[in-house]
Amino acid sequence: MRLPARAADLAAAFQAAADRLAVVGAWFAAACVVALTGLVLLEILVAALARLVPAMPATIHVGWEYSGYLMGAAFLSGAAFTLRAGLQIRVEILLRAGGPGLRRVLETLATLIGALVTLFLARALAELTWRTWSFGEVSQDSFTPLWIPQACLALGMALLALQMTARLATCLAGGAPSRPELGAPSAID
Repeated sequence: MRLPARAADLAAAFQAAADRLAVVGAWFAAACVVALTGLVLLEILVAALARLVPAMPATIHVGWEYSGYLMGAAFLSGAAFTLRAGLQIRVEILLRAGGPGLRRVLETLATLIGALVTLFLARALAELTWRTWSFGEVSQDSFTPLWIPQACLALGMALLALQMTARLATCLAGGAPSRPELGAPSAID
């Protein structure tokens, strides 16, 4: 099933917009990974210095908490770009079993299910963030307003839901759902 030419052009424009936002999400994810690496290295340095200076604390008080925030933000913010590059883990046995027609049907069906799930999760995370912000909840350890890390998670999931929805439009328009040239080659390639 293919969309009319005008709808295919709209699907391509929607996919291009989703791709641009996915790149922004990937850069944010990379920044989170760099910050996480810096935090871990700082934690190691503080622990080493604490052995030399006994009065010094052996850990950064918020290290574990902020590591979790950064890890979640990196994971979800980079997921949309990973999906577009075709680097998500999936089972290929069914896709390779049939011809191109079966592959397109299975790809479209899997994308539809993925879009529904990610749209649900994006909405749930957005509602959680809103409730946390409206109640003024903060972390018990660092007194960080919890809506801030939750907003990063909600935004990352919204990017993934947008990319899934654009992927569905691309599948229906008969376009290529993945762009492998965006991803880095792995050791398996």
